[in-house]
Amino acid sequence: MNDISSNRQHLIDRSSPVPTYQQIASDISKRIAQHEWYIDEKLPSEMELAKTYGVSRVTLRQAMAQLEKDGIIEKFQGKGAFVKSNPRRLVQDLAFPSLDRNNPIPNPLFSRIFHEEETTPPNLEVRSKLGVREDTPLIHFKRLHYYEEKPVGLSSIWFPAAKVPGLTADSLVNQSISKTLYYTYHYQIASIDNYIESMKLDAVEASLLDSVYDAPGLMINSQYLLEDESPIEYSSTVWLSDFTRFHYKVVK
Repeated sequence: MNDISSNRQHLIDRSSPVPTYQQIASDISKRIAQHEWYIDEKLPSEMELAKTYGVSRVTLRQAMAQLEKDGIIEKFQGKGAFVKSNPRRLVQDLAFPSLDRNNPIPNPLFSRIFHEEETTPPNLEVRSKLGVREDTPLIHFKRLHYYEEKPVGLSSIWFPAAKVPGLTADSLVNQSISKTLYYTYHYQIASIDNYIESMKLDAVEASLLDSVYDAPGLMINSQYLLEDESPIEYSSTVWLSDFTRFHYKVVK
């Protein structure tokens, strides 16, 4: 059980451009993620938490309002605040994307493509990873990933248009890009080269992920290679790092 009298004032950076209430909300969210409090457990009172963080009750109430908006806590008149959900309830396997079309790793995510277009490479990174020129036509998909109806990930996916003629969101086999590349275009993905890096959400990403500007995220960039090592697909996926943690298992 937690010690509600423990002092956490040292965790608040009052010179930071991030508002104090957001820092408190982030810390409480982290404490819930680490099972300091469990779902349906009552949190300490506003007075106790305000003392713990060394702030006014007005500031503390702003933090609690943010947590309630995010669906992490629920407040009841005359009863206090209770934990509603764990902010890191999604555990995503880093054994993805899978090369196995028939036996994919079980995934609790639901995803949908909300944007598709024919375009040219938006930057040198995409051009380099696909091995194309700056004027090469590409098929571009944008896909949102949801967990329990909450958006937690955003993917941008590109293909050389000449290699996947007629590819659209509606033409996907069982909504799967890997199955479509295999069964429709007869491409055998031999390897996937992944790069992982921390990042901050821009305004568009924050809006689509129902988050805030400059919130922490984790970006995974993936280059899909055929047996002759020529690229067929490049994707860049942003995950909310305050909601998602990744699992990677090494076996002998």
